[in-house]
Amino acid sequence: MAEAVATSAAESLVSKIVEYLIAPIGRQFGYVLCYKCYVKDLEDEVEKLESARERVQSSVEEAKNNGKPIHTDVQNWLNSVEKEADEAKGLLKDGKCAKNACFREWIPNPMVRHPIGRKVKKMTPVIQQLHDESTKPIYQKVYHEDTPIGIVTATTSATRPVDKKEDALDSRAPITEDVIKAMADDNIRVIGVYGPGGVGKSKLLVDVERRVKQEKLFDVIAVANVSRNPDLKRIQGEIAYALGLKLTNDEPARGRADRLCKRLESDPKKKILIILDNLWKKLELKEVGIPCGDDNKVRGCKLLLTSRYRDVLRTDMSTDREIRLNELEHGEARRLFERTVEDRVNDPDLKPLVDGVVQNCGGLPLLILSVAKRLKQGDMAEWRNASTNIKLSDAKSIVELNYNDLEDDRIRSLFLVSAIDSGKIIMRCSLGYCIGLGLYKKFKTIEDARDMLIMDLHSLQDSSLLLDSDDMEEIHMHDIFVDAANSIASTQWKALVGREDFGFKEWSKDELRKCTTISFPWVNIDELPEKLDCPNLRMLLLCESNPSLKIPESFFESMEKLQVLDMTGLSFTSLPSSIEFLKNLKSLYLDYCHLEDVTILGKLKGLQFLSFHGSTINRLPKEIGGLIELRFLDLTGCTWLKIIEPGVLASLVNLEELYMEDSFDHWEAEDKAPQNNASLAELKKMKKLSTLYISIPHSAYIPRDLPFEKLNKHKIQIGDVWDWSGEYKESKNLKLKLDTGNLLLEAI
Repeated sequence: MAEAVATSAAESLVSKIVEYLIAPIGRQFGYVLCYKCYVKDLEDEVEKLESARERVQSSVEEAKNNGKPIHTDVQNWLNSVEKEADEAKGLLKDGKCAKNACFREWIPNPMVRHPIGRKVKKMTPVIQQLHDESTKPIYQKVYHEDTPIGIVTATTSATRPVDKKEDALDSRAPITEDVIKAMADDNIRVIGVYGPGGVGKSKLLVDVERRVKQEKLFDVIAVANVSRNPDLKRIQGEIAYALGLKLTNDEPARGRADRLCKRLESDPKKKILIILDNLWKKLELKEVGIPCGDDNKVRGCKLLLTSRYRDVLRTDMSTDREIRLNELEHGEARRLFERTVEDRVNDPDLKPLVDGVVQNCGGLPLLILSVAKRLKQGDMAEWRNASTNIKLSDAKSIVELNYNDLEDDRIRSLFLVSAIDSGKIIMRCSLGYCIGLGLYKKFKTIEDARDMLIMDLHSLQDSSLLLDSDDMEEIHMHDIFVDAANSIASTQWKALVGREDFGFKEWSKDELRKCTTISFPWVNIDELPEKLDCPNLRMLLLCESNPSLKIPESFFESMEKLQVLDMTGLSFTSLPSSIEFLKNLKSLYLDYCHLEDVTILGKLKGLQFLSFHGSTINRLPKEIGGLIELRFLDLTGCTWLKIIEPGVLASLVNLEELYMEDSFDHWEAEDKAPQNNASLAELKKMKKLSTLYISIPHSAYIPRDLPFEKLNKHKIQIGDVWDWSGEYKESKNLKLKLDTGNLLLEAI
């Protein structure tokens, strides 16, 4: 009887999956059924690519022996071939495991073949494209006849050509080696790298981290950016993530530190490296959760630190070895500049100005790249100005030049948004800020606005106003630019950015009345004024780690123009009554807050973005259903959320994106009477819903006509397993809890 029930339940579950995701899952079966063909195709392409690589490599070696400089494209191609071919060979090797059969050796094991077949299918066109590339004329004659500017050849100071990105920074190679050697020394536990802002300390850490991973010097590598105003919970979270440790957001920092410390001490045989970038002052390791003695000296793991100040490293952090990163020498700085401006440097009118421009950049790679990217398209007047007027003591001049060159007011505003938020872009927050401010109002959907936001961020990166990043979910501005950017924001937006020792008490009434933006980025303010008279305020960021900070009841009464409000990290028994005066509020962030009663939010009828990410809210009252303009709702990590009153979700008819990972799971069946909680059937009322991240404890709660197929992006978990860990590279993911374990299906 039990077996029949289990079989029936499994059949019901599979039936629903086929109904909701028939096309994507059909594609998944193809990876199993056509497995042998896919593997054979990849084997053939790899063999052809290997032959092409041998031919090109032979030509390259011959050219090198004759002192000929190699085309950069050829060297890049060889590097790509090595990487992709090795990955393909690894896949083919793994494919041998797919021969293991299941069901008493009757058929191949689909659980083994599926992921390999999928990867093989995607890898084949990559290998094929690399082979096709090798037929171009440049791969027949792999070298230059004449030496371009900046290329090092055997006739000058070296015997090998250098990759484009590495040529101007050869001086960093021995420093990287010094750091690696220091980390391999058992007598050294704390290494510090110091040097002025913009000299390349963070870039050096990236190179070191890559080397450490390649050489497998450590079992675990954790990286955290400390910054001028350290946020302990964020630093703890970044280290915990690398360790696979889950820290709950409602825990106090001290409790998180204790758990993190125990985790770091739990396996003394495991080699752990913790990289802490950008220290401005002493960081108490014990408060973070890093094991240490009374002298703040780490024990049990190794630390790699960077700071502008040697004393911070040597005195405050007890480093065993400090390594200085100097500015680039003129010749190396010039090569970096020439490589970036490319052919412009050959202009006879501009050539005489190069030395002046490079000299003014003071050997700082960040400023060299910033200026060079601008001058690449600049006219004679801009070149002359850059050769005489750059002031290294004031990065504002560099930022202003690049800021003024931005083509679109929207991109300029995006830059200022990142500036007042401590120089960082957190995608899910910045998207709401920008839409709340009306920067992307011409885009009909949030998805379209997000795509344009990403393009705008790339524009800022191309202008050297934001740092490059592989992860578009979090991007940073270099800290030497933050103050300069805030200065621009204070002029353009009348923005006020608070500090730990400077805030509401120091600002005049006139400044407060004129300002349009106020930001307190994690600076631990003690108290707020009873009432803030800011009639022109459009954006207020109160991101705090001080749980005792209280917001007075009348605080919001004179902010009728406010469009964006972020109160991350605060604690509320109930929200201040004056919040109902914010009739123009579009975006509200209550992330990582302690919340008991949010009923009053139902009066904010114009709200479009609402986030409770990581908060301790336990009830979503019926009043939230009155927010019919709401387009974005984030309940991620709200593990205390037990009640969503019936009808609330059904009323949110304009909702486009709903995020409920690791959150509410007390769904009720559609036909239950009376209903005390939300049912999944309410999602059918959301005709505009395009993104859904959700956990469903049992397939019985899923209505048969729930339109999953209309979603552009989803992460759906069915079953009683609460683990979203792992990589999710596709836009559509379904995770099922089966008797035999978890099955993750991904589909584009």
